This record gives sequence, structure tokens and C-alpha cells, in this order.
Amino acid sequence: MEAFSSASQGTNGHLSPRQQEKKPAAPDISLESISLDESKLDREIALLVSQYLDSRSYGHVARVIDEEILRQPRREEREEVELVERALTDGDFGSIEAFLARPGLLKPQTQKAFMYMTYRQQFLEHIENRESQKAFNLLQKRLKPLEHYQPYPYDFYSLSYLTSAGTVHDVPSFKDWAGVEPEREKLVGMWRDLVDAEHLRPAGSGTLLATPGGAGKMEEGRLVQLLRQAGAWQVQQCTRRGRGPWRVASLLQDYHPLAIPTRLAHLLPLHKTNIKCVAFLTANGSLAASGSSDSTVKIFSTEDGIIRHTLRGHTSRIWDLDCSATGVLASASGDGSVRLWGVDGEEQGVLKGEGGDVYGVRWRTGHEDQLLTANYDRILRLFSTSTGQLIRTFSGHAHSCLAVAVDSTGNMIASGSKDRHMRLWDAVGGVCVTTMPACLGEVSSVEFDEGGRYLLAGCKDNSNSLWDLRMQRNLYRYTGHQNTAKNLIRCSFAQDSALVVGGSEDGGVYVWEREGGSSAASTTVSTSLVPSNKTEPTSPYLGVGVNPTPNRASPAYYPKPALQPAHVASSGGANVRPLHVLEGHGEGAVFDVRWRAGVMVSAGEDGCVGVWEGEEREEDG
Repeated sequence: MEAFSSASQGTNGHLSPRQQEKKPAAPDISLESISLDESKLDREIALLVSQYLDSRSYGHVARVIDEEILRQPRREEREEVELVERALTDGDFGSIEAFLARPGLLKPQTQKAFMYMTYRQQFLEHIENRESQKAFNLLQKRLKPLEHYQPYPYDFYSLSYLTSAGTVHDVPSFKDWAGVEPEREKLVGMWRDLVDAEHLRPAGSGTLLATPGGAGKMEEGRLVQLLRQAGAWQVQQCTRRGRGPWRVASLLQDYHPLAIPTRLAHLLPLHKTNIKCVAFLTANGSLAASGSSDSTVKIFSTEDGIIRHTLRGHTSRIWDLDCSATGVLASASGDGSVRLWGVDGEEQGVLKGEGGDVYGVRWRTGHEDQLLTANYDRILRLFSTSTGQLIRTFSGHAHSCLAVAVDSTGNMIASGSKDRHMRLWDAVGGVCVTTMPACLGEVSSVEFDEGGRYLLAGCKDNSNSLWDLRMQRNLYRYTGHQNTAKNLIRCSFAQDSALVVGGSEDGGVYVWEREGGSSAASTTVSTSLVPSNKTEPTSPYLGVGVNPTPNRASPAYYPKPALQPAHVASSGGANVRPLHVLEGHGEGAVFDVRWRAGVMVSAGEDGCVGVWEGEEREEDG
């Protein structure tokens, strides 16, 4: 781990680009190749946590860990134990008596037995120094009351006989007495053994706060150092990580660099007419699908642009696509049906309702056999894909439903409509929980963030809006694009909800920072390396990485809503200008944009799908 830390900190910091090229590659070490001593792991973790809490002024919590889990003394007690060792080594017997008189270091009986041995050592030193009167006084005042704690039979009797002897060795019981310094060291060893027996230090360690097994004293800030090393290892594992220093935003998830999609890797002419929607079929973004007004669905590779399957069966345009966690693709069509497809291109079923065009379709999270549809007749429908039966309907919108979304729990549903309202529904009870008169135009798309606290809505008033569902207020309006005509222009979250991406009627792909950090910055326009939809893809896709899609974050992952900036739009949200406007599609609108695992795809009116690759953002120092 230390090797990764040193290597990563030195990257681009002390070596020239030429030196970096010649620098040998770091070894590829997997987590499975690292083994830890399971017998020590629990104790070492407790030691690290205790030290960290103590350094952050949470001593009362660290004390509980020390006393109840580690069975070792508090910091004050550790200092007192070390003071006793020092006093024994220096022969400061008066201080030892004061230290041991304090409660808590040893049990009372053990404390008295050790005091006998301490006075015994002091007595023998008086005899060795021919201080008979001091030895006699010590024997009567200190050793006599502790006589029944003597370690050997007749030891006190032998000490009494020494008061009339010339040297310690005159008594046969003390013929092996090694002298003042060696005997003090033995007494220090006895003290350490007693401390070990009382579970006041890790067994076998020479000093307190030592690592188990006597490996030496634990460094200050050891837990933070280990976490930094873990972060360095994660950064080292990233194929594309940008230039350092690197900022690890959370310890709850593995590090993933913020990759801004700015370069068009492929412009794929998949359909003969406009493409209304796109969706990913795999977690790593290597396989995707497109739905077109030519009534077909194409499954294609984002890596090489090759069409894997062409799905036929619908008799009208494809409005929306969604793939389940089990790999079943649902396509919603203007023919009033939803068709189910396998990744291998085989049709698995057809769901038909009586609601006219199906504008939106989403699988219900956690219920992989249930599918939601948004219909022309103003009704949301919940189907069972295993039986083909209608489970429940959700009624309340005044005009056609254009979009539907499900939160990460599968219990909350959001819908957007031509009536310019968004509604939240209880998926179990089927009732409308909240109605939000959100927009000046029709709501063409809705999407929950991963924590289920915020809702992103695309509206036909040239804005996309981020709503705080707890406070029922609009936080941000993402503007700069065009969305007012009779099109379904959709937007969605990207990069763990740190970005918002969406289409536009002007043919651009728009990227915004979710928290509005770029609102004061000028818009960056990126021109594609592929100038038109007539250019065939010629180079392999240079993807941005192999990082898997992170697990869903807990609600605590997202910060509290920021305070309203001074510039507030008329609908209540702060205006956010685009971070990037990506050009590359031909004439006409971009209807849908989706992102997954560093890959972004866009659906164009030119009949092409754009496959965009990310470039890591340079971290601030």
C-alpha cells in the first residue's frame, strides 16, 4: 500500500513528462492478492479507531473502546504506567509509591504484592549501600505491613536477617542477587508482566500504544494515513485519472474521476430516420439500444459501433426504452404497445393497453417483473410482465403523460405531463402524494437522483429543473438549450449525479454541473472530430475506463440544498449555464442523452447515435 502512495504522489509532481514515459509501470496488485492476519484484525481496527477518536477530542468515546474492547488504559493511565517504569529504572521509589497509590492501574491485591517487591528492592539497595538504619526503618514501616504478600516462604525472615549482615550476599537466599541495575530491570519486567496480565497493554509489546505483537509504537494519525494509502491505491487503479493532486470526495465509495464527456468517438448512422431514445443494456456501458421513428430498435456496441441486433415488431415510432437489471429491454411505441426483448434480440413478450401512444416506460426498481408506462390517455399503468396483466393505474393528470420514473426503493413514482405538472405517486397504494406545478411548459422527462431526494425534470420552457422533494422547491434551472417545439427532448443525470446532460432542438448535446458551479463561467463549445453523419466510424472506441457503476449511494451522500444565489429565475430556481455544448450531430434536434460508466450516447434527428468519451477534469490543487 505504501508503494502505491509514494508512486501516486510523485506522478506529475517531480518527474518530467519524458521521465514519466520511461518510468516503469506500477505492478498490478489486486485486492485478492493481499491477506491480513485475521487473528489481529479486530484488535488493530479498534486500536486505530480509538487513536483517531482521541486525537479528535472524542476521548470519552475512545475511553469506552479502550476499557470495554481493548482492555487497555486511557491516555492518562498509559502515561502513569510509563512513569512507573521510568521511576523503577531510576530508583525513584518515593514516586512509585505515589503512582501506585492512585486507583485503577492495578487491582488492589496485585498492587500490594508489587509494592512489597518495590520496597524489597529498595531495602536490598540500602543493604548494598551499607545504610543499615534506613533499611531497618523501611523493614518496620513498609515491609512488615505487607508481609503476607511475600513471593517466597520466609522471604521476610531473610530480609530481617540482612539488617545485621554486611552485604546482601551474606544470606544464602540472596546469593544470586545480581546487583542494583540488573535487579531494577527485573523489577521493570515484572511490572510489565503485571500490566499485561491486567490487559492494560497489547500482549508482548514493549511500550503502550504499540501494535500487537511488539512491532513498535503506533504512529500518530495512523488511521488517516492508511485511508490515504487506500485512496492512492484506488487512484492508481484508474486507467484515466487526470493530473494530481487527487481529491477523494467520499470514503464510502471507490474513487472515480470526474470525466466530462467532450469528445465524439463515434457518430453511428443506425437508422433511416430520427432516433427518439437511447438506453444502456450493460453496467459498463459497452452495449446500448436506440429507438427510432422507423419503428425499429437497434442493439449496438458502443466500443466498435457494430449493430448486434435489429428488433422489429412495432408498427409505429419508438418513444422510449428502458432495460431491467436482469437484461430485459422494454420498448414503448406509438402503436400503444410495449415489447420486451432479450439482449440476444429475441422478443419475450408484448404488453398492450388501451391508452394510445406509450411515451414513457420504466422498470420498477426491486420488482423486475413489473413495468410502468406513461400514456397518451393521461394514465400511468403498472403491468406484470410475468402474467401480462394490468396491476394498477394512476390517474390524475389533466393531459397526456409524457414521462415516468421510479426511485431507488421502487416505492415512489414520478410522472411528467403535458399539463405542465409533475406528480409523485405511492407505488403500493396507487395514490398521488404530491402535485408540483413546476413548469411554464410541458414536462418531457423526469428522473430521480440515486438517493431519491431530488427530481430532475426536462421542460418545454427551454429549461431543465432540479427539485428538492423534501422542501418541495426548485433549486436550479439548467438553461441555454432549446426545448419548446413538439418534441420530446429529454435530460438525465450523469457521473454519479454530479452532472446533468440533455438534448436540444439546436442539435447540441448540453452538459451542466449539477450544483451550478459553472453558472458564472462562459459556455465551452466543443466541435466534433466527426463533422457529419455521412462519415463512417473508422477508429475503435477509446473508452474512458473499466470502472463499474458504483452502488447506489445512501441518502446521506447528497449535501443539503445550497442557499439560493442572488440571481433567481422566475420559477424559483437559480439559473445554471451549460458547462459544455457538444456539437457533432447533423441538422435537427438531439432528443435523448444517456450516460453510464464513462460512456455517453445521444439520439439525433439525423438518424445517428453519438458515442462520446470523457476527459478527466483537472483537479484543483
